Amino acid sequence: MYAKNRYDAEGNLTRNGTSYKGDIWRYLATWGFRTLNDLDGAGYAPPSHEDLADLFERRMRERAKTYDTYYSNRGHGISYADIETMADAAATAVLRDWSPDWIREMRARGATGGRRSKSPGPTWTDDDLDQLASLHGQTKAQQSIALGVSQSTIDRMRRALRERG
Repeated sequence: MYAKNRYDAEGNLTRNGTSYKGDIWRYLATWGFRTLNDLDGAGYAPPSHEDLADLFERRMRERAKTYDTYYSNRGHGISYADIETMADAAATAVLRDWSPDWIREMRARGATGGRRSKSPGPTWTDDDLDQLASLHGQTKAQQSIALGVSQSTIDRMRRALRERG
C-alpha cells in the first residue's frame, strides 16, 4: 500500500488508500474498454477471453514494475506470480462489463463537471444555532473558537439563524 487510508477525528474515511495493483487494475480496465470500443467501431467482434487475457499479460510484463518472489518477497510492484491471475480476472471483468456505448457514457459522466454533486448539508444542529444566538455580540473569530468551527461555518450558521428568524 503506498497511500494509506486517511480518517478524520471522528473516524470517518476521508481518503481511500491506493495500491500498485489497484492502479494496474484500473489501467487494464480502462485500456480494455477503449480497445473493445475501437474494435467495435471498426466493425470487429470482441476478442475471446484468452486473447484479451494474453494481451493484458503481455502489457503488464512490458510496462509494469515487477519482482520475482523467489528472490524477494516484498517489492513495490506486482509479482510475476500475480500477473497471470490479474490478467485473467481483468479480462473477465472487461468482457463482462463492457458495452458499445462505454465512451459515450464516460463522456456524459465527464460533461457534468461536478454540477450534480450533492452537498452533505449543514454540519450543525439546531442546538448549535441556539448556542450561536447566545454568543450574540462576539466577533466571528470569538464565536468560531467558542463553537470549535471555522469562520466560514459561522457565516453559514449566521445566515441559517437569520433565515430561521
